[in-house]
Amino acid sequence: MPWSYSSVAHPEDESSLLLHVDLSDNLVLGQWAVHFYGMHVQAGLVCDQLFNLDEMPERGFFQATGTIEALAERCAAWFESVLSRSVSRGQWLHKGRVYATGWAFADTGEPLVGSVDNALAPTPHTEWHSFPRGPHDRCTLVRGATQPQTGPHAPSCPYEPSHGSPTDQRVPSEPTPRRSRATSWRQRFRFGSHR
Repeated sequence: MPWSYSSVAHPEDESSLLLHVDLSDNLVLGQWAVHFYGMHVQAGLVCDQLFNLDEMPERGFFQATGTIEALAERCAAWFESVLSRSVSRGQWLHKGRVYATGWAFADTGEPLVGSVDNALAPTPHTEWHSFPRGPHDRCTLVRGATQPQTGPHAPSCPYEPSHGSPTDQRVPSEPTPRRSRATSWRQRFRFGSHR
């Protein structure tokens, strides 16, 4: 697995033993943590600076009770599954310049973080989590690369560059999503539809 920052500590209220890992690409893309309460654990995506967890099972949250050894094994396997997931960085271009960047798990398209530069964007984005609705213009596999990056799109990307140019400068509203052998249309970046 690619290297990730990890730490062991106690939360502010000293209620548990806290283990957490960060995924990053020059900025933190997400944090995942396990709270050990003796014979009980809670694990999931960190949702705030106090290391509280997002309790939605579809985001990876789980609770378990058992022996310390069994819980340690289950949590180690869970951390490994999180750290093994590939991450793609998508970029949207306007007039040859990047105006939006978003990171997502490459296997499902689940968004992690992103940003929009309104000064460069063709239309303003009023919310911090508002991303272009059209397909990105280029993407890079930033974690979990098992094959060389070629062209402006990662191997798992469901979009293909127009004209095969590595300096693709399409306006995001022009291209049409295309189905890929590796990834279905439902797995593409859909930042605009996640609120």
